[in-house]
Amino acid sequence: MIASTSAVTSPATEREISLHNWLQEQFHDFDIQIDSLPGDASFRRYHRLCLTAKAGEQDQANTVTEPLRYIVMDAPPEMESIVEFVAVDELLAPTINVPTIIAKDMTQGFLVLQDFGTTEFAHLVADAPVEAVDSYYKQAIDTLLALQTIEPAQAQQQAQLPDYDAAMLEREMDLFSDWFIPYVGVPFTTAEQQGWQALKTAIIEQVLTQPKVIVHRDYHSRNLMQDCADAERLGVIDFQDAVIGAYSYDLSSLLRDAYVDWSAEQIAAWTQYYSDKVGAANIAAEVSHITTEQLTYDLMVMGMQRHLKILGIFVRLSERDGKARYLADIPKVMRDLVVELTWLSERSDSPIAAIATEFKGWLEETVMPAFKQKFAQ
Repeated sequence: MIASTSAVTSPATEREISLHNWLQEQFHDFDIQIDSLPGDASFRRYHRLCLTAKAGEQDQANTVTEPLRYIVMDAPPEMESIVEFVAVDELLAPTINVPTIIAKDMTQGFLVLQDFGTTEFAHLVADAPVEAVDSYYKQAIDTLLALQTIEPAQAQQQAQLPDYDAAMLEREMDLFSDWFIPYVGVPFTTAEQQGWQALKTAIIEQVLTQPKVIVHRDYHSRNLMQDCADAERLGVIDFQDAVIGAYSYDLSSLLRDAYVDWSAEQIAAWTQYYSDKVGAANIAAEVSHITTEQLTYDLMVMGMQRHLKILGIFVRLSERDGKARYLADIPKVMRDLVVELTWLSERSDSPIAAIATEFKGWLEETVMPAFKQKFAQ
């Protein structure tokens, strides 16, 4: 926590001093208090900022004003750029509810942002009745459909969003072989390496045939917020890694969330809701004509890519970055991967059925025993 009105609490890092000095320059008429928030999966740090008008200012106005509350993002430039965040925020702001940028220092990597409050989507659905959960998810899908109405060409021109291309898709899946497999202690044989490469190639080929939209790339229960100023709209955060890619990615992120578990029947119902709504959502024609059957297939293929990536990311966060809390979510991610592999392997007419069957066999026979032993510790 950094808290003061005229001096930085001691001890403080050089970075904290720089942030405090910058905030004093931006809000010189206010007393400043900053409370640090729990870290996320990046090198960014977040703080909740409370600004209270100084006593002299309040006396002069002959009134007592309510404190102003914002979120401060601290992104060390050598570790995390805020350029992408600002560009994507400005791109999305006319269409969906993203944080308003109050102040920014692009050189130092400081942003002051609108504060949506403390209620994550995950909190909303945790103890809500079934009817309310259904309503919340439909609201999240409606927000996603609105996001997908933004033209990819506009996104590339205005925010220089990159393509979610074959190289990026493969690089992400390689996190599974580079981090997850060594962590559970299962070496790849030459034959298994060949099978792994065949699976990646098949997934990439299928994903690249899907219609293209703006992809948030982390659209799930911890990156959606109930807006404390407007409960009818979901606030969307953590969008700086947006790309132009497969329409199914964000829906897969939402429905097969690493942190929230739903039944196959419930996921199918929300998949149907997206399918029913997409035709009237003013999205690219290729998406609006997608059948529910095709959507389900696309979600399963895209989900495989995403869950292979996440298994690697969560291990890397623990092993490299010291964020061991993500290990607790790995069993849920593995269950989702097995669901997708099973579904695809049972569709004999699927282009990926044979490869999914082979990989599923290796996963169950070789990886799962080591995985269960590792995560039973």
